[in-house]
Amino acid sequence: MPKLIAIDGIKKEKPDYHSMYLKALNGLCERSLKGKEQFQDIDLDTRKKLIWLSVKLIISDKSKDKSYESLVSDFQFMSSVKSLMGTLTPKEFQTIFPIDKEYDGEKYEMKDYFYTKDFINKFGEDKVIGDEITEFLWEYQNWSICFFVVETTCIMSAIRRAEGQKGLAEEFFEKQDVTTYTVSKENGKLYLTNNDTGEVEKIKKPIPRYMKVVK
Repeated sequence: MPKLIAIDGIKKEKPDYHSMYLKALNGLCERSLKGKEQFQDIDLDTRKKLIWLSVKLIISDKSKDKSYESLVSDFQFMSSVKSLMGTLTPKEFQTIFPIDKEYDGEKYEMKDYFYTKDFINKFGEDKVIGDEITEFLWEYQNWSICFFVVETTCIMSAIRRAEGQKGLAEEFFEKQDVTTYTVSKENGKLYLTNNDTGEVEKIKKPIPRYMKVVK
Protein backbone atom coordinates (compact mmCIF):
# COMPACT_ATOMS: atom_id res chain seq x y z
CA MET A 1 0.00 0.00 0.00
CA PRO A 2 1.58 3.35 -1.01
CA LYS A 3 2.46 5.77 1.76
CA LEU A 4 0.82 9.16 1.80
CA ILE A 5 3.12 12.07 2.47
CA ALA A 6 1.79 15.41 3.64
CA ILE A 7 3.50 18.40 2.04
CA ASP A 8 3.04 22.09 2.62
CA GLY A 9 0.70 23.64 0.09
CA ILE A 10 1.53 26.80 -1.80
CA LYS A 11 -0.40 29.70 -0.33
CA LYS A 12 -1.66 32.02 -3.02
CA GLU A 13 -1.60 35.69 -2.25
CA LYS A 14 -4.88 37.53 -2.72
CA PRO A 15 -4.86 40.03 -5.58
CA ASP A 16 -4.50 43.66 -4.55
CA TYR A 17 -7.82 44.76 -6.04
CA HIS A 18 -7.52 48.28 -4.62
CA SER A 19 -4.30 48.92 -6.55
CA MET A 20 -5.81 47.36 -9.67
CA TYR A 21 -8.88 49.60 -9.54
CA LEU A 22 -6.72 52.66 -8.84
CA LYS A 23 -4.47 51.96 -11.84
CA ALA A 24 -7.46 51.38 -14.12
CA LEU A 25 -9.21 54.54 -12.90
CA ASN A 26 -6.11 56.70 -13.33
CA GLY A 27 -5.63 55.35 -16.85
CA LEU A 28 -9.25 56.04 -17.77
CA CYS A 29 -9.04 59.57 -16.39
CA GLU A 30 -5.87 60.33 -18.36
CA ARG A 31 -7.44 59.06 -21.60
CA SER A 32 -10.91 60.53 -21.23
CA LEU A 33 -10.97 63.68 -19.11
CA LYS A 34 -8.61 65.98 -20.99
CA GLY A 35 -10.39 69.21 -21.90
CA LYS A 36 -13.56 68.18 -20.05
CA GLU A 37 -14.67 70.88 -17.61
CA GLN A 38 -18.01 69.43 -16.48
CA PHE A 39 -19.35 65.93 -15.92
CA GLN A 40 -21.91 66.49 -18.66
CA ASP A 41 -19.04 66.93 -21.14
CA ILE A 42 -18.05 63.30 -20.58
CA ASP A 43 -19.78 60.73 -22.79
CA LEU A 44 -22.23 58.37 -21.08
CA ASP A 45 -20.19 55.19 -21.52
CA THR A 46 -17.12 56.79 -19.92
CA ARG A 47 -19.19 58.17 -17.04
CA LYS A 48 -20.48 54.67 -16.33
CA LYS A 49 -16.94 53.25 -16.31
CA LEU A 50 -15.72 56.05 -14.03
CA ILE A 51 -18.56 55.41 -11.57
CA TRP A 52 -18.03 51.63 -11.51
CA LEU A 53 -14.27 51.88 -10.98
CA SER A 54 -14.63 54.63 -8.37
CA VAL A 55 -17.14 52.66 -6.29
CA LYS A 56 -15.02 49.51 -6.48
CA LEU A 57 -11.94 51.53 -5.51
CA ILE A 58 -13.68 53.04 -2.48
CA ILE A 59 -15.14 49.82 -1.09
CA SER A 60 -11.87 47.91 -1.60
CA ASP A 61 -9.88 50.39 0.51
CA LYS A 62 -8.83 48.54 3.69
CA SER A 63 -6.44 51.15 5.06
CA LYS A 64 -6.99 52.31 8.65
CA ASP A 65 -5.84 55.11 10.96
CA LYS A 66 -6.00 57.73 8.22
CA SER A 67 -4.87 61.30 8.80
CA TYR A 68 -7.41 64.12 8.87
CA GLU A 69 -6.17 65.30 5.46
CA SER A 70 -6.67 61.81 3.99
CA LEU A 71 -10.21 61.61 5.42
CA VAL A 72 -11.14 64.98 3.90
CA SER A 73 -9.59 63.96 0.56
CA ASP A 74 -11.57 60.69 0.59
CA PHE A 75 -14.80 62.54 1.38
CA GLN A 76 -14.24 65.01 -1.45
CA PHE A 77 -13.61 62.13 -3.85
CA MET A 78 -16.78 60.35 -2.70
CA SER A 79 -18.78 63.57 -3.13
CA SER A 80 -17.47 63.88 -6.69
CA VAL A 81 -18.49 60.30 -7.42
CA LYS A 82 -22.00 61.00 -6.10
CA SER A 83 -22.21 64.13 -8.28
CA LEU A 84 -21.21 62.03 -11.29
CA MET A 85 -23.88 59.48 -10.39
CA GLY A 86 -26.39 62.31 -10.26
CA THR A 87 -25.95 62.93 -14.00
CA LEU A 88 -27.56 59.55 -14.74
CA THR A 89 -31.14 58.34 -14.80
CA PRO A 90 -32.19 55.30 -12.73
CA LYS A 91 -32.44 53.29 -15.98
CA GLU A 92 -28.80 54.14 -16.80
CA PHE A 93 -27.69 53.55 -13.21
CA GLN A 94 -29.11 50.01 -13.26
CA THR A 95 -26.84 49.08 -16.17
CA ILE A 96 -23.81 49.74 -13.92
CA PHE A 97 -25.09 48.25 -10.67
CA PRO A 98 -28.08 45.97 -11.34
CA ILE A 99 -30.63 45.64 -8.56
CA ASP A 100 -29.83 42.56 -6.46
CA LYS A 101 -32.13 39.64 -7.23
CA GLU A 102 -33.41 39.32 -3.68
CA TYR A 103 -37.17 38.94 -3.40
CA ASP A 104 -38.02 38.22 0.27
CA GLY A 105 -37.49 41.72 1.66
CA GLU A 106 -41.09 42.11 2.79
CA LYS A 107 -40.78 38.98 4.92
CA TYR A 108 -37.66 40.28 6.71
CA GLU A 109 -38.62 43.98 6.50
CA MET A 110 -35.60 44.78 4.32
CA LYS A 111 -34.98 46.39 0.95
CA ASP A 112 -35.16 43.98 -1.96
CA TYR A 113 -35.69 43.94 -5.74
CA PHE A 114 -39.38 44.79 -5.53
CA TYR A 115 -38.80 47.60 -3.02
CA THR A 116 -36.18 49.22 -5.24
CA LYS A 117 -38.27 48.80 -8.40
CA ASP A 118 -41.26 50.39 -6.68
CA PHE A 119 -39.10 53.33 -5.56
CA ILE A 120 -37.71 53.81 -9.10
CA ASN A 121 -41.17 53.67 -10.67
CA LYS A 122 -42.35 56.43 -8.33
CA PHE A 123 -39.14 58.42 -8.88
CA GLY A 124 -39.21 58.04 -12.67
CA GLU A 125 -36.75 55.74 -14.39
CA ASP A 126 -35.94 58.29 -17.11
CA LYS A 127 -35.63 61.24 -14.74
CA VAL A 128 -32.08 62.54 -14.09
CA ILE A 129 -31.24 61.75 -10.45
CA GLY A 130 -29.46 65.06 -9.82
CA ASP A 131 -29.43 66.41 -6.26
CA GLU A 132 -31.59 63.51 -5.05
CA ILE A 133 -28.66 61.09 -5.37
CA THR A 134 -28.24 60.62 -1.59
CA GLU A 135 -31.84 59.47 -1.13
CA PHE A 136 -31.60 57.38 -4.29
CA LEU A 137 -28.55 55.48 -3.01
CA TRP A 138 -30.18 54.83 0.37
CA GLU A 139 -33.21 53.29 -1.36
CA TYR A 140 -31.23 51.26 -3.91
CA GLN A 141 -30.57 47.57 -3.21
CA ASN A 142 -27.18 46.55 -4.54
CA TRP A 143 -24.46 45.37 -2.18
CA SER A 144 -21.69 47.41 -3.82
CA ILE A 145 -23.82 50.53 -3.43
CA CYS A 146 -24.70 49.56 0.16
CA PHE A 147 -21.00 49.30 1.01
CA PHE A 148 -20.35 52.61 -0.76
CA VAL A 149 -23.02 54.34 1.36
CA VAL A 150 -21.55 52.78 4.52
CA GLU A 151 -18.03 53.92 3.62
CA THR A 152 -19.28 57.45 2.93
CA THR A 153 -21.06 57.55 6.30
CA CYS A 154 -18.00 56.18 8.13
CA ILE A 155 -15.75 58.81 6.55
CA MET A 156 -18.16 61.57 7.58
CA SER A 157 -18.17 60.25 11.16
CA ALA A 158 -14.38 59.96 11.23
CA ILE A 159 -14.01 63.59 10.08
CA ARG A 160 -16.44 64.77 12.77
CA ARG A 161 -14.50 62.90 15.47
CA ALA A 162 -11.21 64.32 14.18
CA GLU A 163 -12.76 67.78 14.55
CA GLY A 164 -13.74 67.06 18.16
CA GLN A 165 -17.39 66.31 17.45
CA LYS A 166 -19.39 63.14 17.95
CA GLY A 167 -19.75 60.65 15.13
CA LEU A 168 -23.08 60.29 13.31
CA ALA A 169 -23.99 57.07 15.14
CA GLU A 170 -23.12 58.48 18.57
CA GLU A 171 -25.15 61.60 17.88
CA PHE A 172 -28.13 59.54 16.71
CA PHE A 173 -28.09 57.20 19.72
CA GLU A 174 -27.64 60.13 22.09
CA LYS A 175 -30.90 61.62 20.80
CA GLN A 176 -32.55 58.25 21.42
CA ASP A 177 -31.17 58.15 25.01
CA VAL A 178 -29.13 55.05 24.19
CA THR A 179 -25.72 54.70 25.87
CA THR A 180 -22.79 54.12 23.50
CA TYR A 181 -19.34 52.70 24.23
CA THR A 182 -15.90 53.13 22.69
CA VAL A 183 -13.39 50.28 22.49
CA SER A 184 -9.72 51.25 22.79
CA LYS A 185 -6.49 49.27 22.93
CA GLU A 186 -3.52 50.03 25.17
CA ASN A 187 -0.46 47.83 25.74
CA GLY A 188 -2.21 44.95 24.03
CA LYS A 189 -5.27 45.13 26.31
CA LEU A 190 -8.79 46.18 25.32
CA TYR A 191 -10.77 48.75 27.29
CA LEU A 192 -14.41 49.83 27.10
CA THR A 193 -15.31 53.48 27.72
CA ASN A 194 -18.85 54.57 28.59
CA ASN A 195 -19.39 57.66 26.44
CA ASP A 196 -21.99 59.03 28.88
CA THR A 197 -20.16 58.66 32.18
CA GLY A 198 -16.55 58.34 31.02
CA GLU A 199 -16.14 55.12 33.03
CA VAL A 200 -13.44 52.82 31.70
CA GLU A 201 -13.29 49.09 32.29
CA LYS A 202 -11.04 46.35 31.03
CA ILE A 203 -12.59 43.89 28.59
CA LYS A 204 -12.16 40.37 29.89
CA LYS A 205 -12.03 37.66 27.30
CA PRO A 206 -14.17 34.60 28.14
CA ILE A 207 -12.32 31.41 29.01
CA PRO A 208 -12.79 28.73 26.32
CA ARG A 209 -14.98 25.77 27.35
CA TYR A 210 -12.15 23.29 26.90
CA MET A 211 -10.00 25.10 29.50
CA LYS A 212 -10.47 24.58 33.23
CA VAL A 213 -9.18 26.66 36.11
CA VAL A 214 -6.71 24.58 38.15
CA LYS A 215 -7.01 25.21 41.92
